[in-house]
Amino acid sequence: MTVWPKDTTAAKNKFYGDFRLKSWQAEYLIRIKPPFMMFYDKKPMKTGILVNKMCAPAMMDAFNEIWGKCDFDEAKVAATGASDFGGCFNIRQIAGSNSYSNHSWACAIDLSPGTNGFGKGKGTLSTVVVDAFKRQGFLWGGDYKGRTDPMHFEGVSR
Repeated sequence: MTVWPKDTTAAKNKFYGDFRLKSWQAEYLIRIKPPFMMFYDKKPMKTGILVNKMCAPAMMDAFNEIWGKCDFDEAKVAATGASDFGGCFNIRQIAGSNSYSNHSWACAIDLSPGTNGFGKGKGTLSTVVVDAFKRQGFLWGGDYKGRTDPMHFEGVSR
């Protein structure tokens, strides 16, 4: 399991690179293609997911585990919520904060956003999905205290 950086700007810049630098995207961002079809806004994604190269292997391990636990069946994966992509790389601040979102470093991913938004408790994602990402050390937004975010997984530590 990957040892993720602390959830501080300095630690994330050291591990994931500084997204404010001109060369950062070319140096750190890569595309991964999960073993099952992913959909964004109900449309098939053909190019894969743009992620930070430092968390790409762990994300792929989680996706491969989900694929296997679903018996390599697209319909079973869809039923877990794993194929409904909500976003990964997006340079932006956290709503109501001066801090940048972990999506800015492309080390966070959102799945099944329609039924797993802010404050939705534990949401609707299957434990197959949640457990696969947690086994890779990702923090899950469904475990947040206060305002939950059950679509969200991030490669940081507290």
